[in-house]
Order: sequence, then structure tokens, then C-alpha cells
Amino acid sequence: MDYFEMFDRNIGVITMEEQRLLRKIKVGIVGCGGMGSTSGQILARTGIESFTVADQDTFQSVNINNQFTAFKSTLGQNKAVVLAKFIQDINPAASVKVYSEGLQDGNVDEFVGNVDIVFDCVDYNELYYSYILNKKTREYNKYMLTPQAVGYGGSVLVYDPKGISLNEYLGLQEGLTKKQIDKFTIPPEKYSPIIPSYVDSETIERTVMKQIPIPNIALAQTLIASIMVSEALFILLKKREPVTVPSVIAVDCLEKKFVMR
Repeated sequence: MDYFEMFDRNIGVITMEEQRLLRKIKVGIVGCGGMGSTSGQILARTGIESFTVADQDTFQSVNINNQFTAFKSTLGQNKAVVLAKFIQDINPAASVKVYSEGLQDGNVDEFVGNVDIVFDCVDYNELYYSYILNKKTREYNKYMLTPQAVGYGGSVLVYDPKGISLNEYLGLQEGLTKKQIDKFTIPPEKYSPIIPSYVDSETIERTVMKQIPIPNIALAQTLIASIMVSEALFILLKKREPVTVPSVIAVDCLEKKFVMR
């Protein structure tokens, strides 16, 4: 298949010059479940041809409700491997490097060093990997985008490599171990300035205390992944100044709220 034939209908929103630039961009995705798999497919359909993806997890039946590469046929399979197959089914010419062992201390330098922008799609309760990822993206002067699905919406945080770090934003000290970070409780308002009134306080508290996974639905995954990809494209194509931490982009469709602050 011809590249420019596949992405011909992007032109008019995206210029031909921008399309050529996107073809050369290298994207890194850490966490290939809901946000990661959705954003990966959107990026592939936008014309990105070079990906590096990392996830050690496999699909389970509980992923069916909100992860767009979770099917009966992919249960038990590694999420990064499956995402790579989906991307290459969209565009057979796409290059996808897979870290099926997930992001680790030993590979984070290589991972970040080989991409132009990083999507931090790790689970809310796996903060350590966001911690080491943000440290490395700052060293390499690369943007990191972190999404969170909440209720009928969610949020996107964009970390400027020269701006406020994840440590500064969340109040974390430098040099913490994984064990120490695993005990850290993330203030929910830091990840989402919109806390939905229709989600009961007990659920919020149990989620924050890492007693249960964040309840989320497919609608929120696609919505927030789309906003995150939009912000990434605006950065890569220099369309406008990005909304960066400490400002947060957040939306809730049910409560008709949208904030950039």
C-alpha cells in the first residue's frame, strides 16, 4: 500500500509537509492497555510509522470493557505484542519495537533515547514507572504525556522537559526506591481537577489507596486518548504552545465540564 494514498484524507486538516514530518516521528508508548492501545492506533492512522511499545502484562477478560485490543482471540497474549500487530495491520510498513518485559530500570535509557515523544500510559498504581520515565525524558529533553480516565471523562498531563517535573508536581523526593514510591498516595486532584460527583467517595478513596483499580469505561479511554494524541501532534507539528503541568486538561461529558488549568 502507498503511504500517501493511505493518508490522503488527512490532507486538508494536516498539510502535506506536516504529513511528511509525521512519517519520520518516533513515538514511545509505555503501557499498551486502554490508553496505550487506543492512542497507538490513532497515531498509526494519523501516519506515524515508527513506534516503540512496552508492556509486560497480558490481556485478561476484565480488559474487554475498555481496552481496544482486548478480544477473545487476544486473551492471554502480551499487550505490547498485540498492539504491534494491530499497528502493522493498519500500516504494514510501520516499524514497531516491542519491549514485552515492560519498562524497567535497565531499559528506560534505551527506550527514551530512541523516540521523539513518550506516552506514559502506565496504570495509576504503577507510579514508579512514570517516575523513572519522567526523569529520563527530562535528561533527553523530550515531552511526556500522561492520561487518566475518570468516569465519563478524565485528564491529560503534559510534562515539558524544561518545565515542572513529575516529582515537583506530585511532591516526590529525588532518589526514591520503587518500594518507597509504591507506598506514595497520589492526591486525586493532581491527576484530575474534575472529580465526578456521581462517583461515590468510598470508590474514590479505595482507588486512591490502591485497594481497587480505577473504574473506567471505553468511552473515557477513547476520549482522553484522542485529547492526548491531539496535544502530542500540536507539540510535534508546533501548532501551538502545549498545555503543560502544572496546568491540566480535564473533561467530564456527563457534568458538561472542560478545564485547562
